[in-house]
Amino acid sequence: MKRLLYSLVFFLLACTVQLHAQLDPTLSIQGILKKSNGVAVDDGIYSVTFKLYTVAVGGTAVWNETQSSVEVSTGIYSVTLGTVNPLNVPFNQPYYLGVTFGSSEMAPRVLLTAAPYALSLIGQSNKFPSAGVVNADSIGVKGGVLADGGTPGLNGVNKNGYAFSGNNGDTDSGLFSTADGKVALYANNVEVLTATPTKVQTNTNLEVTGDVSANSLNLPNTGSVIYDSLNDWRLVELDNFSNNDAEGWQVYNKLSNQSMGWNNSTSSGASDIRVWGGGASNALFPGNNDYVLKKNFNLAGVGPFTQIKVRFRYYFLNSWGWGQGDRAWAAFASDASGTGIRVGWDKIASLLNDGQGDFNTTEFVAATNFQTGNQNWPDHWNNVEMTARAPGSSFWVFIGAAVDDVVGDESFAVGAVEIYVR
Repeated sequence: MKRLLYSLVFFLLACTVQLHAQLDPTLSIQGILKKSNGVAVDDGIYSVTFKLYTVAVGGTAVWNETQSSVEVSTGIYSVTLGTVNPLNVPFNQPYYLGVTFGSSEMAPRVLLTAAPYALSLIGQSNKFPSAGVVNADSIGVKGGVLADGGTPGLNGVNKNGYAFSGNNGDTDSGLFSTADGKVALYANNVEVLTATPTKVQTNTNLEVTGDVSANSLNLPNTGSVIYDSLNDWRLVELDNFSNNDAEGWQVYNKLSNQSMGWNNSTSSGASDIRVWGGGASNALFPGNNDYVLKKNFNLAGVGPFTQIKVRFRYYFLNSWGWGQGDRAWAAFASDASGTGIRVGWDKIASLLNDGQGDFNTTEFVAATNFQTGNQNWPDHWNNVEMTARAPGSSFWVFIGAAVDDVVGDESFAVGAVEIYVR
């Protein structure tokens, strides 16, 4: 009995392995079957069982199949594993092939080896298995990468797009193409940001945190901010008269037989224009209440716009109203002489029984006296806003007064001037 068993022990002298890149992977092997005396087994058709192990001796097979019609010629056989049972091992570690011919498994088991250029596929950290997760230290891509489109699905069940993993099990946050021409950013399977060729849209409340002014959140003045399908106003110029600078404003005297100098196109220069105050309360005022303050604004470099808004603070100084309706006014037009005036603003100081101007309403705000003058009457101010269709990229702003008293008793001043467009 012992001699019979011994004579049935064969040796697997050669084995070559090739993994086929198919939907169901297979493995081609070739070997030689010999008797214990070195003589090849007889030619014929044999039933042979093949098993894969993760250890050289002992252990339990992780895969097996029996092929009942293996042709052997001069001891040599060639078979393709995986044709009977699916070859469902990941090949992410060394495997040993056991061959059972008859009732006994031949020894030793053969270690499956790789082709030289396949050695880089399985290493200490790089693993490219036939199924499962691919792990690589770094990946270089030439020619681009394509991924399946669609939403990630809860916990990444759809396996679409580019998701992140390894952060506390997060597999449904990442970048996905959810429709033709649409890219979406997902966080925990929730679409939070989408981009198309025409717009970028946030699907949740967009919040900017931190000190925005310190970190300079810039919006270029060649574009615009749009909400509710409307362009928002954007500030393009600010004159705050800091450091005693008139910032390009000039004074224009009235013409003969004229109560206001709004249409005089010849400037009186800057000698009769003054800046007073301090810090944020700086203001500009003429040395004579017959003068008109004017400035040309050229906004050719700020991008397209169709409307202009002018905002400033108008200061009523001293005893306005001690006469027949003193008037404060402003406007802007296409040239210095007032041609093509687009919009105007005015306020009349009416008389009270005591002769004081009627500033005691909610539209006027009382303040301390701003300059030396008649201290018997309080100063007041009013915020002014003028909006109209733009006459072009270049336009003039006019600010003046029509008063009937002496220079020291009635005057006006202008706070910071803001120019907005949209």
